[in-house]
Amino acid sequence: MQRTKVIAASLATAVALSFAVPVLAQSADDRGPRGGNDRGDRHEQSQRRDGPRLGQFLELYDTNEDGSVSQEEVDAVRAARLAEFDADQDGQLSLAEYEALWLDAMRERMVDRFQAHDDDGDSLVTLEEFGEDFANLVDRRDRNGDGLLNEEDQRRPRGNGAGEAEAEEAETE
Repeated sequence: MQRTKVIAASLATAVALSFAVPVLAQSADDRGPRGGNDRGDRHEQSQRRDGPRLGQFLELYDTNEDGSVSQEEVDAVRAARLAEFDADQDGQLSLAEYEALWLDAMRERMVDRFQAHDDDGDSLVTLEEFGEDFANLVDRRDRNGDGLLNEEDQRRPRGNGAGEAEAEEAETE
């Protein structure tokens, strides 16, 4: 019974992660130090190249190429994907086998991030290229002007707007 639960949980996780990989893969490098994207045109070009998420989903799961995806197609693709990485052919993935599946799924995203850092296209990422998103990070995030980042620099929770100006005025008096 326990083994069945582990298998079911592993399969459910694999299915959920297959949909979440593009979202989960977005690293701090991708978002930039403020949570937004500082990559500008390169990021927009990447988004256009990647196309909409539904298109990617259809490309992967529409095995009969009819423009629609049935649950049977999803199940068949997921089963084939599990079998591809089930090295010992026992119908389940060990942590090592799952790691191989995950790394395979993440490879394309990793290459995309590498290319986004490689500004001059020379297939090398320099310290300057790698550090672009974090240039002037402390200056941008230093809210109290002490030249350091610490808990005092955390944003205050947003209130409902009522009385915020008065509260700030009272703090400065």
